[in-house]
Amino acid sequence: MLSYEEFKERVMNEFLDYLPAKYKDCELKIHEVPKVNQVLTGIVVVPKKKSKKGVIMPTFYMERLYEQYKETGNFENMMARQAIYLERSARYAPKELCGTKLEDFVDKIVFQLVNTIDNLELISRCPHRDFEDLSIIYRAITSKCEDGISGFLITNDVAESVNWTEEFLYDTAFRNTRKMFPFTHMRIEDMMMKIIGSNTEAGITEFFPDYEKMASEDCVYVITNKSQFYGSSALIYPDVLGRVADKIGTDCYVLPSSLHEVIMLSAKTYSDKSKLASIVCGTNAKHVSSEEKLSDSLYYYDIKNRNVKRIDVDDAVAS
Repeated sequence: MLSYEEFKERVMNEFLDYLPAKYKDCELKIHEVPKVNQVLTGIVVVPKKKSKKGVIMPTFYMERLYEQYKETGNFENMMARQAIYLERSARYAPKELCGTKLEDFVDKIVFQLVNTIDNLELISRCPHRDFEDLSIIYRAITSKCEDGISGFLITNDVAESVNWTEEFLYDTAFRNTRKMFPFTHMRIEDMMMKIIGSNTEAGITEFFPDYEKMASEDCVYVITNKSQFYGSSALIYPDVLGRVADKIGTDCYVLPSSLHEVIMLSAKTYSDKSKLASIVCGTNAKHVSSEEKLSDSLYYYDIKNRNVKRIDVDDAVAS
């Protein structure tokens, strides 16, 4: 089994050998890429000589390749599979990304919420807006299908090239996000039944005998979107949280489950905020991957004023 440094050296020396002959005049470029909650080592195949047409090649990441390699220990097989993936990705890359038609993506600009402290370098490179202990950044979606969702981060350079201000991005993303990724909510029991592959009423009552008898304010809801793609952006929409709070009937705590969903429950029934804060921190530490983590904070939704605010975890635990 190769060490990471040995693996990295072999990739840089050998990967081009696995690509078709048309890449013979290309080279590998390596650079650090700030991603959500982490910085990865990005690799891209680029022509040695600049092309007038422009060339679109996806970035792949050394750390993720190494994790794949460790699963089998077969370097050659993993390189061959990565070469096939890269070639297919390049073949179907949107032509608009070549640089002159970014305006075509205006209707595809959406929100992404990230933890501010954990993403200072990433945020510094992007138009952004503070939101409690989080930051709103913006992505443009290039593809949304059964195979997955792809897009690109709107950096300062991208925004400046087409005169997109942060205010423009926010207003545009506010309209687009809920249209492209409609928000959904369901009781946590329904989510659990969905995960285990059963959504029949009989199945729910078998596992949760009191499901139909529970008082409204005892119910716990999961909020995400139909694609379960950065569904935590529901925090930005008071009316989305409000619809769930109205079902519960009280002020609510909002727990940041991950980048893709949040959990909402009654602040009256579940009043021990120190316990809730501990649950958030413990769940993040044990069950949420670092790249999926949103926050260790607890949030409070005021049903009367229709707004959400952060409760400091340290204050909550101390109280």
